[in-house]
Amino acid sequence: MPHNKLTKSQRELFCNLKAFLYTKAKNFTPIQDVKDMALILDTQDKILKCHNIEQLKQLCHILYNQGIKHTIMMQGLFLFFNYFKDNLKLRSFRMLSEEQVINFLFELAQNRKPSSMAKYVMYLRQFFDYLDRKRRYSFDFTLKNLAFAKTKESLPRHLNDKDLKSFLKTLLDYKPATSFEKRNKCILLIVILGGLRKCEVLNIELKHIQVEEQNYSILIQGKGRKERKAYIKKSLLEPSLNAWLSDEYRLKYFNGAYLLKKDKQKAQNSLTLYNFIPLIFKLAQIKHYKQYGTGLHLFRHSFATLIYQETQDLVLTSRALGHSSLLSTKIYIHTTQEHNKKVALVFDSLIENKK
Repeated sequence: MPHNKLTKSQRELFCNLKAFLYTKAKNFTPIQDVKDMALILDTQDKILKCHNIEQLKQLCHILYNQGIKHTIMMQGLFLFFNYFKDNLKLRSFRMLSEEQVINFLFELAQNRKPSSMAKYVMYLRQFFDYLDRKRRYSFDFTLKNLAFAKTKESLPRHLNDKDLKSFLKTLLDYKPATSFEKRNKCILLIVILGGLRKCEVLNIELKHIQVEEQNYSILIQGKGRKERKAYIKKSLLEPSLNAWLSDEYRLKYFNGAYLLKKDKQKAQNSLTLYNFIPLIFKLAQIKHYKQYGTGLHLFRHSFATLIYQETQDLVLTSRALGHSSLLSTKIYIHTTQEHNKKVALVFDSLIENKK
């Protein structure tokens, strides 16, 4: 929505969001972690000049990708802006009540984890505290003693066997047209075949890829700096890996310690394959792919589902995923319902043996 299409109260909230982001980006820049200081300074200068919420989101995204990680708090404030715009009809932003903010939080809690809600409450508290201290408001919102019930645990989205087989076959057969398609193909294969997280894939170092018999052994640094090894069939990964390793663009710009990112991007932990995943879905003729989503984590879930389905071994699956607790892995038990039906046959055998 263009700036001039907002109501007075919506414009006031939008301007306050710009001022808050500008202050956060200006006063709390961690110099040692940033990548392109010139780009960061240019982006900061654009914050107060942007005209709509979408532009502000884009600027926030740029800052986050350049190492200003605390701007992640703006995601909760953008959600609040949308709620305010769609649900609250106030003559002035100053008329906003704490009860209305709490109503937003409880509506948000319907599909958010309690741990996520705690962060959203903290972000909103910081925002309104900033308005009171720096922008001459007097909201004095405490937003305390809020208890959000744990939402029903949802099953992770994953490809069914047929779609996973079709997607993987199409990906293996795909001939990349550009250097970045070679890179994207490598990334996607490693996630599907090894079950890695996005940040784990980005942090793979060349020296940590070894050949062990018919497999690649990849040393992974997981959450909490815990190390594990991922094993991937050499015949499945080798052609794509060699194509990327020998690529001229990679040799010129990515020729450092890491397999998939430049050395100067050492702090980078986010990754998006933009149009590449939808392209493979379409080539695989999986018409309903939008119901799956197109995030990389979908393929980690698909890996975990397949491993548990084939092995019925929760400990093995947990170790392959790098989980610190079996509680994180137990959700994949949902894949074994057909297997569990075999329990009924045990009693058939028992009765038959008694006759």
